Amino acid sequence: MIKKFFVTLITCSIFLVSCNNDDDSSTNKETRIPIEERNALDDEAITQFLNDFYFNPTTGRLTKFDTITGNDDDAYPALKTIAKQDDLGIWYAENPNHIGTGESIVSNDSTSIYLSYVASYFVATNSTDYTRKYGSIGTYGNSVNTGDGSALQDPNFYYFIPTATEIKNGVKRENLELKNFVEGLKHFKTTDRAITGLYNFQGVIILPSRLAFARNKYYTGSSLSDSYTYRDASFIFNFELPKIEKRTTE
Repeated sequence: MIKKFFVTLITCSIFLVSCNNDDDSSTNKETRIPIEERNALDDEAITQFLNDFYFNPTTGRLTKFDTITGNDDDAYPALKTIAKQDDLGIWYAENPNHIGTGESIVSNDSTSIYLSYVASYFVATNSTDYTRKYGSIGTYGNSVNTGDGSALQDPNFYYFIPTATEIKNGVKRENLELKNFVEGLKHFKTTDRAITGLYNFQGVIILPSRLAFARNKYYTGSSLSDSYTYRDASFIFNFELPKIEKRTTE
């Protein structure tokens, strides 16, 4: 009996140590820092990102400055020189080489959109593994590499209506839809180009994590998770809005 007790005790101890090691990973630590620290870290990372990137003059795609003085990209304006931050805290910038002059959206419930985009995200970090606070930038979505590359209608971060089954399982619109992306998009007008044309991105919208999913549950498509990849993640949407239309209700 005593032997069995000690074996059980050792097993439990190993399990607890393992759990503590998992909790101490840098990713887990940084998604548990106080909200005030998270917000300040996001702001610093976004400032660095705005300094480091510019609009490619041909495609409008966000491109990082190289480190070689005298190269062609030295002549291009950094995002920091043209970006604005609205009253909600959303960062946005228009590509000076491709500014839309058409219509603006009213809301995602009343306006259907066609969007060409490359969406990225990062979790701002203090890790010494990186030279910049935005650390490693991952891909969230990319219409350019989807199907024939045409603009997509109503991507789910713009407009998401849960099914009856999903609603029963507790899924809400905000578990996948980014309302502040919708607000950011109101700063732009359509380019009125063909939705099947080669993309030419007109702008960028940047959401700090507090304006994205923050620490709320994220819908993976099969379940809700509050410890998913996008916890504390800031988002970057490089895009073109070629067309919008009034949403029809059935």
